[in-house]
Amino acid sequence: MKKLALLATTAAFVGLSAIAQAAPITIITWAQNATGNTVTATANGGNTQTSLTGNDVAITVSGYEDGVPTPFQAFLNLNANSTGSASLVGGDDIRQAFAGSFTITSGMGGSGINYLSGSFSDIALGGSRIAGPAEGFQVSLIASDPPGTVNLTSDRIAAANLQDPSAIGFTFTALTQAFNICGSTVCSFTASVSGNASASQVAVPAPAGLAFLGLGLLGLAAVRRKVAA
Repeated sequence: MKKLALLATTAAFVGLSAIAQAAPITIITWAQNATGNTVTATANGGNTQTSLTGNDVAITVSGYEDGVPTPFQAFLNLNANSTGSASLVGGDDIRQAFAGSFTITSGMGGSGINYLSGSFSDIALGGSRIAGPAEGFQVSLIASDPPGTVNLTSDRIAAANLQDPSAIGFTFTALTQAFNICGSTVCSFTASVSGNASASQVAVPAPAGLAFLGLGLLGLAAVRRKVAA
């Protein structure tokens, strides 16, 4: 009877695992409409911390998870602050951790439909300090959960489709100066912005998974009947 209980319990857990597993998909892709720079990185007076801001940046969403026809127009708000010192990696690449929040909404100031919003920490701002104007001094700000933290919400995308592993990324191009370190933080700059986000969905259980789950539950019921008798 113990073997039957163990088999039934194992079957139930395997069936539940089949339901829970999901692969990350891209849920939104966007780029700014303006040809000028819309995001500002500002190093503080002591060059110990850098803030990133982008207020009511008009963007075009070119890809969206819930089937809304694209492209469509929206507004991006971004606020983040460095949470550690900038460092050189491999001699030329700069890395610095950031934490903050963003909104992508139908109205300015984070109003209207919340297409996608969220918060992040342990996000890595990185780029090469030797990239020249021809490369646009491109810099990336990317967070993934795990190993960092990404929390996503939306009025249009179901919470079940915003599960971990998830990621949010911003690409900054056309920097007004070479990407470099001032003191212990990245130097001030302005840039244009684009980005995307991905998340995992709660998977629809496969027929085999459902059948195995059902077998496990039936087995557990049989064990209970035997114990009751």
